[in-house]
Amino acid sequence: MKVAVWGRDLNDSYLRRMSQLGADAIDGLPIPNEPGKGYFDLDEALKIKKKIHSWGMEINRVSLPYMSENYMDDGDGTEEELENCCQSLRVIGETKMPLARVGFAGDTLLSFEFSLPSGKRNITSPIGR
Repeated sequence: MKVAVWGRDLNDSYLRRMSQLGADAIDGLPIPNEPGKGYFDLDEALKIKKKIHSWGMEINRVSLPYMSENYMDDGDGTEEELENCCQSLRVIGETKMPLARVGFAGDTLLSFEFSLPSGKRNITSPIGR
């Protein structure tokens, strides 16, 4: 079994802690866009990959740019939105990151999520109420 942890914070103290706790991989990476563009920056993606590997961990999954409600409804600008997603996927391929997820408007049913109170933190579950 491998353990992946959420990767929204990639500062050294977080990566050190996750490495010390035995995490094998980082999930849900925040990859910045190419300046002035709507797709991932290849150089930044490679820097992030190198940084994660320097802590002895791999990359589990990257989320591609979210496909908006406008895209789902075939509104104006959908071709550009799709091309930006495709270009981001090309960047992920060039960096040899193993898995990419595409998010679509409405793919998460927030009405089915609920929080469970606990002593330390709240846990959100997509299972239902």
